[in-house]
Amino acid sequence: MKVLDTGQFKAKKELQLLDAYFQKVDKADTDLHKHPLSSFDDQQEGKLVFTTSPFEDYVKDDDKSQIQHVKLSGMTHKSMPDTTQLQEEEVCDLYLISALVSINIAVFLFEIASPVKNSELQLFSLPSLYGAKINELILVGEWWRLVTPMFLHSGVLHVALSCWTLLTFGRQVCRKYGPFTFFLIYVLGGVSGNLTSFLHTPNPTVGGTGPVFAMIGAWLSYQFQNKDVVTKDVSDKMFLKALVAAVISSILSNIGPIDEWTHTGAAFSGMLYGFLTSPLGKVNDASSSSRRGQEKGIKVVRKYANPCKSFAFFVLFIMGFISLVFFVQPPFHHFGLLSVIQL
Repeated sequence: MKVLDTGQFKAKKELQLLDAYFQKVDKADTDLHKHPLSSFDDQQEGKLVFTTSPFEDYVKDDDKSQIQHVKLSGMTHKSMPDTTQLQEEEVCDLYLISALVSINIAVFLFEIASPVKNSELQLFSLPSLYGAKINELILVGEWWRLVTPMFLHSGVLHVALSCWTLLTFGRQVCRKYGPFTFFLIYVLGGVSGNLTSFLHTPNPTVGGTGPVFAMIGAWLSYQFQNKDVVTKDVSDKMFLKALVAAVISSILSNIGPIDEWTHTGAAFSGMLYGFLTSPLGKVNDASSSSRRGQEKGIKVVRKYANPCKSFAFFVLFIMGFISLVFFVQPPFHHFGLLSVIQL
């Protein structure tokens, strides 16, 4: 008789648990129709998530803690916002920018440590003598002089301006366009700036600030195409910094082998390339994507430039600039080739 009573008690208990479960399901379904946005999580859109277990009211306290622990540990990776991924991307961007800054500083220190005398060329270091843009030597096969000047600087103020602008605009451009497109903008700015200088001036020059002016141009293009995403305060601050960089570079061009044609060519190529590859920022309503629907405001979704598209336009730009050499005769300096190659 006791066995029968025990069996009936267990069956009755199971029926109560099952009935409570269906009541919970019906209640959750009703809440889902009343508040459709508040029942979804950012990372679990379309999935119903119970905040409590349906059997929680009928279990012991120890079992409750175990159920809650399993529930939270199971939802950690699904409901966690992607802030960790964003932080990792920003750290990666910082590493890339820091590497470029370190290269510029290292090359400049090598310039200081290897002085040479050549008053005719006005180049006073070994890297400048073998890496500066010299039209006569480029035409006889030293094509690398269209690339190496982007890492050369004429003095402390010049390298300081380059590093400051790189840290200021580089972070913004890398964050908006992505590391790959950012690097292409940097290289394109150096090459296009040197090619522009090659076609317009005969003087030997270094162009360490060419790439950073390309980044300024790319940022202006992004800002123009994403007016709704970039706030006016940020826009005004960046425009003021760009103006400061332009004024300082103009002053430095009068006291050293720095060519304004390099800055002009790099800036315009950066603007055009940035316009063609700029990603369009997407603005979402934060209240519709929040877990409880209680947060207000907007959320900007990060979207990088298409790498394949960026690389394709990069190749087209380089080919276009190189083709100009066959149609435009570059100017030459008054001194001959012999005086150029003499140390």
